[in-house]
Amino acid sequence: MRPHQFRHIAARTFFINPKCDMAIAVGNPLQLHALQQAALDRSIRAIHQQVGLDVDCWPVSGGVVLDRSDGSFLLGVHDIRPERSAQQAAELDFVLKRHGLRLLERDAPDIRQEPLFSNARLAWSFARYHVPITDRLRIALALEDGGPQSVLELEERARPTCDTLAAVCALACQDLVGINISRDPLGPRTIVFAR
Repeated sequence: MRPHQFRHIAARTFFINPKCDMAIAVGNPLQLHALQQAALDRSIRAIHQQVGLDVDCWPVSGGVVLDRSDGSFLLGVHDIRPERSAQQAAELDFVLKRHGLRLLERDAPDIRQEPLFSNARLAWSFARYHVPITDRLRIALALEDGGPQSVLELEERARPTCDTLAAVCALACQDLVGINISRDPLGPRTIVFAR
């Protein structure tokens, strides 16, 4: 490949999380936001790419599957949710059922709904925040002994040496603790629970 040909190669973005069995190629920012929200959702146990799923004829994001407590769902991410005829919907449903899946479609307004959108972005902004091992242990012990508690209560019990909210967000992105991102803005009253 000649040097001038490098300009035409787009950088690929991958989503990596402990819920994923492998890195997931991300096609656009909206899909990345949907995956980040899914990784913080405690009902979702695993995220993976389904290989060999032939639904390319329908506007469904390629093969990202969310394993939830109520089944496995093919994630469809759209700017605007597509309209399908009854026949198209039936054919898509047939293909998905053959693979043991249902369709979970999310569009831009759904993904950008507040406070979910801002909370997920804030949590993921701390994904690389360094939480010392002693603070990880203190937080884990406090959650084990006291059960679910607010960030403020956790700070009083665990007495971490780092920023408690940043640590909780980083640990949530690593699937080591859980936080509720769909109700209220993240802050001192956010409830943290052990995984």
